[in-house]
Amino acid sequence: MTETTDRTSADPVTVLLVDDDRDWLTLVVHRLREVAPDFDVYEANSPEGALARLTDDVECVVSDYYMPGRTGIELLAAVRDVRPDIPFLLFTGAGNEGLASSALSAGADDYIVKTSVDDSAAALATRVRTAVDKHRTERALAESEARYRTLVENVRDAIFVARDGGVVLVNEAATTLTGYDRAALTDGDIVETVVHPDDRGRVRDALDLSVPQSLDIRIRDRGGETRHCILDIDHVVDDGLPGTIGVLRDITAQVNHQRRLERERDTKEAIREILVRQSSRVEVAESFCRYIGSDPDTVAAWVGERTAGGGLDPLAVVGDESYLRAAGVFDADAAVRRGSTEPSLTAFREGTTVVRAVGDAGGLDADTDVDADADTDADTADDADIDSDAPTTAPDAGWMAAAAADGIETAVAVALRHGGVDYGVLGVYRRGADDDRERRRFEELAETLGYALSTAESREALVADEVVRVRLSVRDADAGLLAVGDALGRDAEVVVHTVLPRGDRERYFVTVRGASEAAVTDALAGLDGVTPGAVTAGDGVVRAQFDTAAPSLGTTIADAGGVLHRVVVADGEATVVVDLPRRRPAGPFVEALAAAFDSVVMTARSHRTVESDIGASVLDGLTDRQRESLEVAYRTGYFERPKRHSAAEVAEAIGVSRSTFTQHLRAAQRKVFAELFDAE
Repeated sequence: MTETTDRTSADPVTVLLVDDDRDWLTLVVHRLREVAPDFDVYEANSPEGALARLTDDVECVVSDYYMPGRTGIELLAAVRDVRPDIPFLLFTGAGNEGLASSALSAGADDYIVKTSVDDSAAALATRVRTAVDKHRTERALAESEARYRTLVENVRDAIFVARDGGVVLVNEAATTLTGYDRAALTDGDIVETVVHPDDRGRVRDALDLSVPQSLDIRIRDRGGETRHCILDIDHVVDDGLPGTIGVLRDITAQVNHQRRLERERDTKEAIREILVRQSSRVEVAESFCRYIGSDPDTVAAWVGERTAGGGLDPLAVVGDESYLRAAGVFDADAAVRRGSTEPSLTAFREGTTVVRAVGDAGGLDADTDVDADADTDADTADDADIDSDAPTTAPDAGWMAAAAADGIETAVAVALRHGGVDYGVLGVYRRGADDDRERRRFEELAETLGYALSTAESREALVADEVVRVRLSVRDADAGLLAVGDALGRDAEVVVHTVLPRGDRERYFVTVRGASEAAVTDALAGLDGVTPGAVTAGDGVVRAQFDTAAPSLGTTIADAGGVLHRVVVADGEATVVVDLPRRRPAGPFVEALAAAFDSVVMTARSHRTVESDIGASVLDGLTDRQRESLEVAYRTGYFERPKRHSAAEVAEAIGVSRSTFTQHLRAAQRKVFAELFDAE
């Protein structure tokens, strides 16, 4: 049976009167309706009749004590079986106060002594109204509390309700966030149990204040993990008593995300500084290692450089070298011959990323080979990458024991590649478990390091005393440069002087012999995929600029680590002369070009000694942008009188603003003149 619960003190009261004395009952009912016109009064002449008449709308039962077959107290028990909370009042005769006491002990809400009908009706109206109002208030409070508890339990944030210095209510979200059960949170000092020691004072101060507070705090869950939260505190009055409500929102994910963004920004800034300030391979590698080693979790890091024989030589090392020596990393050839699975050696040999977790006893937890080109979800760590049941093999034992002895828990090694050329390996040895985001960060660092080493090698080749000069024949109808040569005909010769990358395009600066200015202009205009630039004639040659889609011959050579010395296009063939660093084998370079173009044949290779001259030292002192500005200005006739092209036109050719071009040009000129006039 469901009781109506949405009534207030202003609503009519429905009462059921039970008495076997019909005459007395009729008089009382009549009189009660007079003194309490807002009462709806039902009558019953027996306990059985009362139970039959006990409908949902009845809010109070008033019964005589003495009735045939069942007493009022027995009726009380029967009523409470059906309606446990309904107010129940008992009529007793004068002098039967002992029965009234028994009735109250049995659960009756009140008793009324029978006197005259008028007095009984007046007393009955007062007692019934009091009992019903009290019951309505209790029901409303219980329902409000139930709704409140339901609301609290359904809120995703952790909620704590405190009163008289103790926590009286926590929701399920609080137990989930902290890892403690409700008893642990309500029985003890919740601040001491949950809040991070460094933040407890601020939380206690906020609780002592009488105004709402919002705090950024840290908590420690039952497992000891620190989580970042926002704590909102408000002070309320609940049922006349002061209390405090605390809402705790977990913002750990947002804090970690913000920290990752800041770290990525710091990483990019640090790498930018390295790329701008360091020019040699050794300087670049050392700077990268120092940056990685600045992390306190890094035990050691190193960059191994590929040798001409295909082995590894240490280019830069930071941190504790004892592991690297004990594991045989510095003697890579011998370690590989022994079958070592050391992560750096494996990553270099297989051209991939290798992540290894070292167990507490020095054993291997797992071997993970990660495709460096794989598309991974930045917000998902793949726990399957590490198999804690993977066996330790004999080739692992040596390096793993050395790693465990040095406190290394995770090794991350990434092959260094750029433009299809292997440059070596980046190895990082750390404390702590493997983190998927950290792994990807090292892969990104390795990608940038590969580019930086390629650029540094090319820069060194420009001023090196010895280089490997390679002559190549390239035939590919789809190559934009060769298409230009074909359009000009067999009698024309195209000489490439400069190639500049411009986003997804490349700009060529060439001279043409054997064709007129008009012929060059028409040929460039008629080619798909070629965007004509300025074309001028003078001194028996035609100077031209044009753009082609990237990657093309120029950037492919640069990406593969070569320095373009000369390109001549004639009779459908490009003869390419490239200088390589002495330590760089020509084979991988040729393979990188062959992967980009249909027909690439190496026709000559020689070691050349380059005499040192002032030009080399001048070039070595220029930044890439300064050299580019100076060379393009020269190639386009900017220094001639009259100028063949203005500063704005040269800047457009480079792809920068006029002010940027003039700034770089003046800086380059100052360095050139300083080298000429101030050199000892």
